[in-house]
Amino acid sequence: MPFLFAQNVVPAVPIWGEKDIYFPINRVYCIGANYWDHVKEVGAEGRERPFFFAKPADAVQVCRVGKSIEIPYARNTENLCLEVELVIAIGKNAPEAGEISVAEADDYIYGYGAGIDFTKRDWQNILREHRQPWELAKGFDASAVISEIRDKHRMPDMDEAVLWLYVNNQERQRGNTKEMIWKIPEIINELSKNFRLMAGDLIYTGSPKGSGPIEAGQSFEGGVNGVGTFRGLITPRP
Repeated sequence: MPFLFAQNVVPAVPIWGEKDIYFPINRVYCIGANYWDHVKEVGAEGRERPFFFAKPADAVQVCRVGKSIEIPYARNTENLCLEVELVIAIGKNAPEAGEISVAEADDYIYGYGAGIDFTKRDWQNILREHRQPWELAKGFDASAVISEIRDKHRMPDMDEAVLWLYVNNQERQRGNTKEMIWKIPEIINELSKNFRLMAGDLIYTGSPKGSGPIEAGQSFEGGVNGVGTFRGLITPRP
């Protein structure tokens, strides 16, 4: 099939422990306010209906084991924030019709990664005030980081995994997946009510309290125990 111009490289994440095997990214979903302490931090209440937003596949930046990456400070913002998250990697297509039940959810999971959700907080506040979509605040270039993806059969259970994030060597976040409001099978079930989940989808599952700003020139390091780690540097705007 001839194309008008050269096709972009398919965004993909390397598989931990495998040589030259990659997880091709299809869609990137994110759930908001999914940890009890973070919900209290932002002034929300209880177990409300989950809400989701999305990021472009090519917004994901991969950090390999033992490497450091550079992320440019996002354009058109003065308040770039980051938060650590467990990322689900879907490895099997859902049926064309119907939803994935909570009991079936694990069958669709290939594995997990450790990630960062970057946010333009100033824009998010403006968009919230005007009840407008979050794309400008969440879906910008390089707005997500992910470690190598690890096969779920080569890692511990994710029901009580510790998440952590340091900025300039100072602890910013520390939490545990047991504090999730909506658990992993429930997240998959809720998403599948509105989207056909496909192999290659990534789901960012929310973050504990402590989300805050990062400046150009500052470093970050974090991860999810038993899953993976990442580290990098925020560079000045191009």
